[in-house]
Amino acid sequence: MITIADSFDDQINEWIDAADTYIDNYCNRTFEQESATSKLYDGSGTSELLIDDLLTLTKIETLDEDNDVDETLDSTDDYWLYPANETPKNRIKINTANASIAVFPKGHQNIKITGTFGQSTSVPEDIRLVATKLVAGIISERNLDIAGEIKSEKLGEYSITLQDIEKQANHLGINQILDRYRLIPI
Repeated sequence: MITIADSFDDQINEWIDAADTYIDNYCNRTFEQESATSKLYDGSGTSELLIDDLLTLTKIETLDEDNDVDETLDSTDDYWLYPANETPKNRIKINTANASIAVFPKGHQNIKITGTFGQSTSVPEDIRLVATKLVAGIISERNLDIAGEIKSEKLGEYSITLQDIEKQANHLGINQILDRYRLIPI
């Protein structure tokens, strides 16, 4: 509901990127489907493996010391994905009754997971709302005073840098929404 001159398109895109980065960093995950189709993990020496957010799994490969494929698990009878009734998945457990291996061999970057990674195939609506609120707060003059002290200002092609986008997020109650999606590193 605010008219913004076309000359600000680049600046607004930068603010959108900043909001996206803030959200991803705060939550320790990305909300867009990743382009990576394979990731390497350290083998745990157990039948369970913690992984990044996974939408679909194509196959699991164990690699030898030369990075050649040693074993392949590509049947859903070989493993279970958890959480069972939710997406994304973040844990794999080997079905020792069916799989050719009982454990993920202990080692560094010796487990290759192929699939689709990310939190979801499309950004959740409440995360879109958070990004919109952050950018709108930056644009809105009445929220600039609340958001933080102005660190720098430029008049030709008007530009402003906020001291701290986190103050904006706290003021708007954004972190309460994001806490639902936040991964706490172990």
